Amino acid sequence: MILQPKPPGFKDNVFTFSFSVDATADKVWSWLNDTKTFTDTQVWPWRVEFYHPESHEQAFDFKEGVLTNHHGPMVNFAGVLTKIEDNHYRDLQYTYGSYALNFRWFRPYRLEFKTDESNGQTTVTGILST
Repeated sequence: MILQPKPPGFKDNVFTFSFSVDATADKVWSWLNDTKTFTDTQVWPWRVEFYHPESHEQAFDFKEGVLTNHHGPMVNFAGVLTKIEDNHYRDLQYTYGSYALNFRWFRPYRLEFKTDESNGQTTVTGILST
């Protein structure tokens, strides 16, 4: 299920990128699913936040249902982690109102990460759907 409806006339665009790391999938996954990877390197005035929906407290781990928002000038990516398969897959779906630059130009609705380990190397693939 996709959380963000698409306005009439909008076309799907999918951007894919990959890179390899000389590390096991466990090690890469722990880095990719650590909120500090995103929050400790923020540049003002942009900010990344993670919250548990039940407790309304800041989240320091990635679990299904955790809410996130990347926001700042000309950027608002509000979403929820919908599916996580340890060491392999994470699905972040952006909600209605997420945009970059302009609400009519760039409206992401999904960010997926996949990992694949082979011979001590892990390939990370990111898929951004707009």
